[in-house]
Amino acid sequence: MNPKSLKASANVAQSKLPARLTAGMLAAALSPALAYAAGTTADSAELETVSVTAEQPLRGSYKTETSNIGKQKQALKDIPQAITVVNRQLLDDQLASNLKDALKNVSGITFAAGEGGRSGDQVYLRGFAAFQDTYRDGQRDVAQYNRDPFNDEKIEVLKGASSMLFGRGSTGGVVNQVSKTPFAGEKLEGSLTVGTDDFQRMTLDINQAFSDTAAARLNLMATNDGTPNGIEVAKRWGVAPSLAFGLGEPTTLTLSHLHLTENNTPMLGVPYDPNTHRPIDVPADRYYGLQGMNSEDIQTDISTVRLSHKLAEDHELSSQLRVGRYDRWLTVAQPQLRNDSNSGGVSAGTPVTDATLLRYSGKNRGSLTEVQAWSNDYTGRFDTGGLRHNLLAGVEFTHETQDAFSIVASQNIANLLTTVGDPSAVSYTGSYSTSPSNSYVTRNWALYATDTVELTPQWKFMAGLRQDRLEGSYKAYSNGSVSRENVRDDKGMSYRTGLIWQPSTSQSYYAGYSNLMNPSGEAYQFDVTSGASADRLKPERNEHYEIGAKWDLLDGDASFRTALFRTIKYNERNTDALSPDISILYAKRHTDGIEFEVGGRLSENWSVFAGAALLDPVIDQGWNNTTQSASDANAGAVPKYTPKRTANLWTTYKLSDTVTAGFGAYYTGKRYSSDSSKDQSAANYLPGFIRYDAMLAYETRKYKVQLNLNNLTDKKYYIGQYTGHAYAGNQREAQLTIGYKY
Repeated sequence: MNPKSLKASANVAQSKLPARLTAGMLAAALSPALAYAAGTTADSAELETVSVTAEQPLRGSYKTETSNIGKQKQALKDIPQAITVVNRQLLDDQLASNLKDALKNVSGITFAAGEGGRSGDQVYLRGFAAFQDTYRDGQRDVAQYNRDPFNDEKIEVLKGASSMLFGRGSTGGVVNQVSKTPFAGEKLEGSLTVGTDDFQRMTLDINQAFSDTAAARLNLMATNDGTPNGIEVAKRWGVAPSLAFGLGEPTTLTLSHLHLTENNTPMLGVPYDPNTHRPIDVPADRYYGLQGMNSEDIQTDISTVRLSHKLAEDHELSSQLRVGRYDRWLTVAQPQLRNDSNSGGVSAGTPVTDATLLRYSGKNRGSLTEVQAWSNDYTGRFDTGGLRHNLLAGVEFTHETQDAFSIVASQNIANLLTTVGDPSAVSYTGSYSTSPSNSYVTRNWALYATDTVELTPQWKFMAGLRQDRLEGSYKAYSNGSVSRENVRDDKGMSYRTGLIWQPSTSQSYYAGYSNLMNPSGEAYQFDVTSGASADRLKPERNEHYEIGAKWDLLDGDASFRTALFRTIKYNERNTDALSPDISILYAKRHTDGIEFEVGGRLSENWSVFAGAALLDPVIDQGWNNTTQSASDANAGAVPKYTPKRTANLWTTYKLSDTVTAGFGAYYTGKRYSSDSSKDQSAANYLPGFIRYDAMLAYETRKYKVQLNLNNLTDKKYYIGQYTGHAYAGNQREAQLTIGYKY
């Protein structure tokens, strides 16, 4: 008598009818008996496929269990470093339509505003610039554009130096957007949002399975984000198709593309008042850009191929190839206070009124950036001598090029003199021409390995090494000809180690240390400092110390973590991507801090996501370009753009099975816009602020109506800053969303 078999479907689909779930469970319960009964018959018979379906919860949790930010899937408690994950449920509840909206949930993060003509997302994490530390699916995504989370499953922020995993940069941490991918099921979800200040947004998410192992997914987005002044606007549309083959099988292939087009009318912000050292006190709905000039057009295309193969249950090889192209055009004018048409800015002691003169300085630039990246990883679990190993080893290659150009205005905008009270009295009517500004080419090779060893069921030890080599060449142009060339070839080792103690499944305590190298030629940083004929500055180095604890609470429904840390950076330099003749900013500086975070369900109806960070950032030594040596001129100053305190709270409560109310509060402390002197009493700054949001949603299995109210008290606050200007956050706004899902 031949044995009989029972086949089960690998596909678990979403169901609309609870009866299907009951039938599936009954079939699964009876299947062993049926198989046994079939096995007693004389003739073999193969039973029909049993498909088990289950309903997903109407609302997900704010708690995230795992992350792939360490280049392998890990429980968050097994990562000996602070990590914040903003998941899809949190993004949807807050109607996050850009990266800034999403990162307001991450303590210790602030933003710069139009630094030197730089545009796009300009993140500062724990006081360190993270321009070079933005990633998508574990690969660098550092070009200048405004990221939209319409195709994101979640956004992960790994805090603290992490060059051992990600290579150059990564001092304050990394921001990683995790893309949506196809799955073996069906989904149709769309939403339409309208709001005050001419806000409109449409999103569509479609997933279609061709079989149990192949599927396609398509995400679409179109957004018009206006402002009270009726002039400044962010317009963008995006499309993100993807295909997956071999789902649930040993070999899986995923093909994806992301296209984003932006046509924006931006504003850099408003100048500072020399009497108060704060932004000038003007109505928030007054436009201080130069009409006829301020324009930003960006096209982003990112194509990715990912192939993974399981050698065995605990051994996997993966390879990811990415090609990115970023085309950017920016013409924007910075408003500046003037005494008269020929003199400098307004001095302290002279009141700023509506009659104060105003003129503009152009920040007109463009660039074409192209990136090719290829990473190959092996992950495996195995035993040696009674020790359990979790090994990651990989090799990575990245090739980046950028051709930047200056955009020259035919009309001298410095002669367009107007007033603080009527900035719209002048406009730009000229044309433009272009000339090459600079270009760079970089090639980076890296080898890395990290092993987490289970010494006992309670103790784990982690150690890792990474070797980077970055070759790069830089050219500067003057009047169309090459005026300066420079070549760098930097290589160095980064390493980290950590010890984890987990006395129970709900507790994890850790201590970690990292020592990291960041090449001087990182991206565009080929520095020809004042009086020097070549870049003589050493590569940056970072040290990071951290101890922390992570707990699961309330039977795993919620999590709480805390971390105490110190990050030290040597030979730091930051720059505008289109002004690469830069100077070292600090010989040494550090940030000490402690942070807390809680996320998940506190009860069946009550959910929360909250965090706070207390920082003590200090410049230990500055740098003197003339003498090419360390300087104590600004020793002891607080680094610019860095608040000492930040906090965030978002909480929701289910009033019924279909109605949910939410409330949010966000606090950011005082931030200086300059750190050139240890005495910062005369430095421009942004005052601290607290902002409140609210949400009310009616949601069923198929339909959703949601009202978001942001900045409930109509608080006037500033979200970004630069040395000469500051950018205000949104005024009170209301947004109504109607959604459908199937």
